Amino acid sequence: MWTVDLIGFILCAAAVILMAANFSYRYKENMASTLPVAYAALGLTMYVLAIIGALRGVFVEASLYIVLSVISFFMDKKKNAESKRLEALGKSILSPEVIGLIVTSVIMGFLTSGLAFSWWDDINFWSQDAKQIFYLNGFAGKYGNVSPEFGDYPPAGSLYKCLFLFMGLGKYRENLQFLGYFVTNTIFMMPLFGVVKKAADKFSGAKKNVLTVFCFAAMVLFPGIFNGIIYYGTPADVTMGIIYGALLLTLWSGRRGNENLNNEEFYYIKIFLYASVLLLTKSVGAEWAAFAFVFGIVFGQKNMRKYIASGVASFIVYGSWLGFCFINRRVAKLTGAGIRLATSGDYVAPANTMDKAGFFMKGFWLLPMHGDSNLTIDVSAGAMLILMGLFLTFLFYKKAADKKDIVKLAIFTATTALLAYGIIFLAHISIFQTEDQYLDAYAMSLSIARYGCPFMLGGVYLLAGVLYNGAGKFKKSKIFALAFLVFVFVTADYKGFLFYINGYRDVAEENRVYIEDMIGEKGKLLVDNVTADKELQGKRILVMRDGHSSYWVHNAYINKEASPVALVYDGFMTESDDTASIGDKLLASHASYLYIEDDDEISKDLFLPLLKEGSKFESCKIYKIINSGRGVTLE
Repeated sequence: MWTVDLIGFILCAAAVILMAANFSYRYKENMASTLPVAYAALGLTMYVLAIIGALRGVFVEASLYIVLSVISFFMDKKKNAESKRLEALGKSILSPEVIGLIVTSVIMGFLTSGLAFSWWDDINFWSQDAKQIFYLNGFAGKYGNVSPEFGDYPPAGSLYKCLFLFMGLGKYRENLQFLGYFVTNTIFMMPLFGVVKKAADKFSGAKKNVLTVFCFAAMVLFPGIFNGIIYYGTPADVTMGIIYGALLLTLWSGRRGNENLNNEEFYYIKIFLYASVLLLTKSVGAEWAAFAFVFGIVFGQKNMRKYIASGVASFIVYGSWLGFCFINRRVAKLTGAGIRLATSGDYVAPANTMDKAGFFMKGFWLLPMHGDSNLTIDVSAGAMLILMGLFLTFLFYKKAADKKDIVKLAIFTATTALLAYGIIFLAHISIFQTEDQYLDAYAMSLSIARYGCPFMLGGVYLLAGVLYNGAGKFKKSKIFALAFLVFVFVTADYKGFLFYINGYRDVAEENRVYIEDMIGEKGKLLVDNVTADKELQGKRILVMRDGHSSYWVHNAYINKEASPVALVYDGFMTESDDTASIGDKLLASHASYLYIEDDDEISKDLFLPLLKEGSKFESCKIYKIINSGRGVTLE
């Protein structure tokens, strides 16, 4: 199997590069513009295949695409078509974008080869999800998904990380999820690299080559300015921010009356693919996709019918995920809480609202977004917002674009900032109101940076693109080749990056011991028991323990190790439960199997009447739950 997976991964990578090169040849776009489009197309293909449980079918799809591309190459009847196309494809495949991506990915893969998950959200959901998709060859069926509390979280990030898990030579390797996350973010940063590189292209010889290398390095460091979690975790919010920025920059290039397009057809393909992946990255991607489509309407479109069709099609893709979740009963805890909060009409602001407001303001204005302390300049969200305002003033003064467009851009930026940060604060006093860790400015600053990342990172991504698209209008346009480099290298999170490529090794053993302690001996036995039988993969198992103790933090670590088996938990109370109430709990869990953790057998009398005749009560044994319609039997 491992040889199939590895070859399949290589075929997928080759197909993406070849597709990007074909797009570049056909639509007269550079590889920085076409690589993320091809990668987005791969993501949607994997999404469709994962729904039907045939994810590895993408290997066949990639093979077919490569074969068909070769056939079409030799069937081109135009004069000198073969030589011209071969030259164009060779130039694209050996472009700085492709070489930079491959070299950087290999280096980062080597440097991060020992990385393991330690960030809570990865432990609690993201790593489990990709791991289950990897083992099941697609999404789990009804009631079979890991981390049921996060069931409707969209899967794009997990699918891309799963793609890189195929490199693991038959084994599940956590570090490959980090590599997949890094490569995904880097690919969707390519459109910005493409416009920044135009300034470097104004030079020649060694200067051009050196500037191109530095521009690529700056592109890699750029996301860390806005969020430092990427150096020890895989937050979907950063990926969402990058794709949002790529979508905004695409829409800016196609605004009515100032179209900077080589091909209108490819423009709407990009909008559809970027928006679809954005919507499938995280549930709140719908908010940012809506902002992006409003942005496109505000600036006008040459063909509004095609623009609306692209938007509607992307939301239909997202709707297919919601439909899949509904059919398979995947509803996230926060989704349910948000709906209840919005519809109950009995919301009351918590007593610590003003305290949280104070911490929010301090975290927003005074603490760096990435959460680290560097010798260079560490920028807070508030400071970056001011810089964005000053930069817009500069663009207006320098006439980088039509002044009316710059004014619209400023209004759009201010409006989305108010909405985004207003929603973030509202979340902290509503669905997050019981989470007291946010009664601290530092924790609040990290939360603001993370949830506000689409606005801040995506907004700066757009503004940098606006500058470089208009740099040719400036008398001293060559100087702008250095502007992006200075901005990134002065504000980058070097401390976080150094931890990412080497420092994590210093705490690896400590983290390993901590995780083992959180799992515990009982948890390890549980994991060993449920993962020993492959038939249990993608099945829900109810774990029942003494209900007088709380284990929910430990359960998250156990779930991560048990994936692709889906574990849910409940407790028995010997003084209040009876056989009937235990039966009700089994039915309510929608589990297919039961695992009882009770070495002292204090619950024996509760479960004995449910056991099939001839079965014995045993702790740490897996029982099959049979619902006959007349009651529950354990076998």
